[in-house]
Amino acid sequence: MSDEPPRPPSIRRRLLVFLISSLVLMVSGAAIVTYWVAQRSANDAYDRSLLDPAFDIADNVNVDATGAHVDLPQKALEALVYDQVDKVIYQVRSPTNAIVDGVNDLPPPQDLSGEPHIFFDGMYRGEAIRVAAVRTPNGFVVQVGETLHKRNRLVGEILVAELVPTLLIAVGSIALAWLGISRGLIPLEDLRLELSNRAPRDLRPLATAAVPIELAPVVNAFNDLLDHLRGASTMQQRFLANAAHQLRTPLAGLQMHLELLFRRDLPPDLRSELERMHSATVRASRLANQLLALAKAESVPDKSREFENIDLRAVADTAARDWAAKAIAQNVDLGFSLERAEILGDPLLLPELVDNLIDNALRYIGGGGSVTVGTGSIDGVPYLSVEDTGPGIPLSERSKVLDRFYRIAGTRGEGSGLGLAIVQEVVDRHEGTLEITDGAGGRGTCVRVMFPRKRERG
Repeated sequence: MSDEPPRPPSIRRRLLVFLISSLVLMVSGAAIVTYWVAQRSANDAYDRSLLDPAFDIADNVNVDATGAHVDLPQKALEALVYDQVDKVIYQVRSPTNAIVDGVNDLPPPQDLSGEPHIFFDGMYRGEAIRVAAVRTPNGFVVQVGETLHKRNRLVGEILVAELVPTLLIAVGSIALAWLGISRGLIPLEDLRLELSNRAPRDLRPLATAAVPIELAPVVNAFNDLLDHLRGASTMQQRFLANAAHQLRTPLAGLQMHLELLFRRDLPPDLRSELERMHSATVRASRLANQLLALAKAESVPDKSREFENIDLRAVADTAARDWAAKAIAQNVDLGFSLERAEILGDPLLLPELVDNLIDNALRYIGGGGSVTVGTGSIDGVPYLSVEDTGPGIPLSERSKVLDRFYRIAGTRGEGSGLGLAIVQEVVDRHEGTLEITDGAGGRGTCVRVMFPRKRERG
């Protein structure tokens, strides 16, 4: 048995199958009716011409002392049954069914009782024929038959004349139906594109102004679901922010008290324990700050706070100067390669992005390396990058390091695995892209964020 999932149903396929089946049924019915009408018309037209020689022969059947015979010259008989297309034959039978004149192998006539003449179909020497039979007043039966070539040609001409326009109309109808269905399904395709182009945490309701009435219940139900998700997400972010905020104050107080204790003369073993406590407190404080930053990056956009014209060069310059002291303390060369790069951005989130990129680079590079902060544009696309000469990120890990709380096994440093996750959230908010590549010369890591041009936003 095949493990392939069943093919999902298609509205387009269902509509087209129904329409095409209906058209095929109607065209088939039209073909049957047209063939019947053509057959009747051909028989009506040629039966009248077939009856004339039968009457002429019947009028000349005489009975005298020599017996019954057709009182017509042979030339006249040949003229009566002459035809350029079909083969015409005749036969005269006596009241006793004896053959008086004509061919011998023409089938006997059907019952003529009560009818002056009849028409019927038969076979003559393996070929279909049409026969006209006439009974004379003295009981003789005259039959004249002909093959069906003219009739079949007329039937074919009528069928072609009637069915070709019908088939053209059917093909045109199928094409128009295909076009109409495709255009009618455009709102579904637009809805699919809008949903697929959204960021994972974009929970804004779908616009309903241009939604067709058939899709309105689906869109309204989906908007209700988004509203519930938005409420749940807001509560989760509020809880995260409140918890992180409540942790910051006691952690800051604990850190301050530990630093005050370091000023006293303490036994070496006690100082060692306090240093470990201080290190853990610093990590916890940083984690609380990162959780606050993550909650702020994930939050639903504040409509009262519009994006502003921001020069990435100024943001990067300010952030780099704030981190200069830590870089010097770690013996890290913090450099700048800043060019003008204007974007529409959030003035509160962009500094968080730069801070986390620089903090990540300094945290994992160790001493003696270098970190370069750069801004500018590539083919008119603004970018911000942070490049370091640290151990680098393996290619197989570059998508994973964007997940929350993920750290590469064996990595030194005391990070929490939230830095690049926060960066990714800010990038998504700005509809940008994040690239992780090797640094210059294949050494270290370069994290580059590409922002949309200002005229591309919307």
